[in-house]
Amino acid sequence: MSWTTKTTIKTLLGISDTSLDTVIELLIPQAEAMVKGYLQREVEQATYTEYYSGTGDQTLVLNQTPVQSVTSVHQDLNGFYGDGTDAFPVSSELVQGTDFVLRKDHATAAEISNSGILYRLGTVWTRPDRTQRGQLARAPGTGKGNIKVVYTAGWETVPADIQFATSRLITSMLESRSRAGRIQSESIEDYSYSLSGAEAETMLLDSVKGSLARYRKVVF
Repeated sequence: MSWTTKTTIKTLLGISDTSLDTVIELLIPQAEAMVKGYLQREVEQATYTEYYSGTGDQTLVLNQTPVQSVTSVHQDLNGFYGDGTDAFPVSSELVQGTDFVLRKDHATAAEISNSGILYRLGTVWTRPDRTQRGQLARAPGTGKGNIKVVYTAGWETVPADIQFATSRLITSMLESRSRAGRIQSESIEDYSYSLSGAEAETMLLDSVKGSLARYRKVVF
């Protein structure tokens, strides 16, 4: 489902005719893709099944946020991203509130998790040990996809400022049609439209970064 509409864009531009309808419809998914790229996250609510490698720490940061709920967490040293023999059996499932807990940003049970952090309780997110050649002591190894997490993340209703930023980005694209260097090619007749590369995208995004900054994923 799109975050903005042709009607919204035309209202922002102050136009009522249909001359730009085809271009607007073409630009909506492009603008949404640019916003997702800047935010470094998905936006719409969805359910994810992801595999992580244990690091020997008590914290595990999920890829998508905000996390609405965690369906299940399994830990299996022989899981290998789901490709292992009998990977992640029922016996490998962890219990929420006993084995792990999702960080709640304001410590309320109904609160979503903007951080997406899972804390392992009483121990760490396991990674295997390995024996180094020529040494008797075992050293920490690599988890290799030994943790499986099924969870729901994203917004059921895309925040208003992300919607508006996307609409503003589209109007900037349309306004840039008369500026040299912004558009590499455009054809209404065969419905093609392309920007002139990453530099042009950065220039266009500059106009909406202020509205989007607080939603951008922090990569550690």
